[in-house]
Amino acid sequence: MGFESISYQFCDNPCNTEGDVMMWPSLTNGLFTIWIIINVQLLRHSNEAAEMDNEFAEFEDMEVEDVNDQDADDSDDDEFIDEDEFSKPIKKAHLQKTEPEVSPQLRFADVPAHFRSNWASYQVEALVLAILAVYMLNYIFGRTRNRNIANKWFMDVTPLLEEQFTLVGDDGTSVDLKEGHMHKETDAVYTIWCSGRIGCQGMLITLKLLKRQDLIHVIMNLIRPKQDKVIIRIDVDNNEMDSFVFAIGQRKSVTKAVKEKMDLSFFTVERKGVDRLGLPSSIVVYAEIFEAVNAIIDPAVLSVFRKYENAIDYFHFSDQYSGYKPSDGESFTRLPETSRVLFFVFKMSNEMAEIDALLRMVFHCFEKIRRYRLSREGKLKADKKRQSVQEAFLKTTHQARQEAAQARREEKTRERKQRLLEEEDPEKQRRLEKLEQKRDMKMRQPKMKQLKKPHIQIHLPEEIYEMTSLCAGATIITYGIGNYSKT
Repeated sequence: MGFESISYQFCDNPCNTEGDVMMWPSLTNGLFTIWIIINVQLLRHSNEAAEMDNEFAEFEDMEVEDVNDQDADDSDDDEFIDEDEFSKPIKKAHLQKTEPEVSPQLRFADVPAHFRSNWASYQVEALVLAILAVYMLNYIFGRTRNRNIANKWFMDVTPLLEEQFTLVGDDGTSVDLKEGHMHKETDAVYTIWCSGRIGCQGMLITLKLLKRQDLIHVIMNLIRPKQDKVIIRIDVDNNEMDSFVFAIGQRKSVTKAVKEKMDLSFFTVERKGVDRLGLPSSIVVYAEIFEAVNAIIDPAVLSVFRKYENAIDYFHFSDQYSGYKPSDGESFTRLPETSRVLFFVFKMSNEMAEIDALLRMVFHCFEKIRRYRLSREGKLKADKKRQSVQEAFLKTTHQARQEAAQARREEKTRERKQRLLEEEDPEKQRRLEKLEQKRDMKMRQPKMKQLKKPHIQIHLPEEIYEMTSLCAGATIITYGIGNYSKT
């Protein structure tokens, strides 16, 4: 169509010559040829681009897979997204308007019935209150009964004690002497202190009663009955008792005392053949020297043992009394101090004749022990036994004493070093360092004991002496008389 317009445009002008008419077809053919060439070139370029796209198709597939994987991950994450989380909050006012109004419901409180009409619900409380009431009543009556028993016993023995001691029943706290006082240690333990007698520092009477104020002990006493006891302790003066240790009494009580007390366990052994003394079969003797037993158990004491066998618990006489053994895990680092002590343990009785006989036997034994002295062989045997016990004790405690001494030395060294570190003055610090170094050097040096021979020189007049030297450092006189001086 374009060619036709062009031909018409050119044909509007008059064609004057034949050459002009022949020129138009050739021009049209040339333009058509150019158009074909351009189309061929465009087609060639399009084919080359298609081939290049095929060469990079592999890489495009990989990118597509990565994109697909990423899309799949995004889709998985979208599954855990809560759409309500990003939604806009709903206004409460709107909800209140939309929700229908509900009228409040009345609720009646469950009020329990009065306890007077429901006693079954308080059985446990009633039982606890009953137990507490019984315990309190038992405490009041038990304490009162123990006090009455102690007061009655003290009033019964006061006349006899006043015959033997100047002071009976001192409280031990006031400056002025006060008699007739019994000290209360606990609700079941009372003590009486007596003093003012030759040969002893004093006598302590302990009334160890049953714990009647404790309901549990009352029930246990029904299962395993026990009795009230009287424990008498006399502290003898140093020169009023010889060296011997022995115990006599009921087998169960004496065996228990031997296991618990140090002096009985170290010095005494069970003596057989006590029936020859005329003692009852229930009585056992643990003694260090048997001759002391023969001397003290005289006919007067023997008659009391036979008559009041059940009332006597045990007697314990010792010049090496040091208390009870240490508990498990404890030990003494040094030999404990000893004292001369007499123990008399009785079972309390309400009969005045029995109390009087037992107390008079106590004072008889005390006077007998004051006057008694061991034989020469017995004294040597007792001293040897005490020496062996002391050596055995020192041997067993040697390691403990060494450890204690080492601990004390380390503590002193630690204190000196701490004082050295805390010293601010440089001069004093240097002096302390020098002293510490000297002390360390002295400790490292081997310890040697130096012995010196005595040097004796005697001066005599020159005309009458003749001397001969027999040993180095000493001058001995062989004969001669004269003035001499020791230098």
